[in-house]
Amino acid sequence: MNKLGSEFLKEFDNYERPIAFGLTKRLLVMMIGISVVVSLTISISLMELSDIFMYLVALLIAPPFIIYGLGFDEAVKEKILFNLKVQKRAYMTEFREGEEFTKDDFKSWKKVKEFDES
Repeated sequence: MNKLGSEFLKEFDNYERPIAFGLTKRLLVMMIGISVVVSLTISISLMELSDIFMYLVALLIAPPFIIYGLGFDEAVKEKILFNLKVQKRAYMTEFREGEEFTKDDFKSWKKVKEFDES
């Protein structure tokens, strides 16, 4: 079966469907994480503990939920895998050291044909 439309569009099967309250799984996890962080910071401030402790708890707990909820985890994973892979590449060239080029070496000549006419 041929595909209709542009090849640049994502397929419709890859989109996440809502699970509860019209939210997808990612957004639901992010909302739960944010509510946990808010409840912890409120309870720390009500117990009159140090503000630094409250900020530290918020900065350590919130980012994983936000990264997953907004979908940045896939981009972060791709970037980490790209940086950890071996990037050594070998290229084959016809360039030989010591070979001198003239100004006529890169011209296309009318007598030379790129295909076989027979």
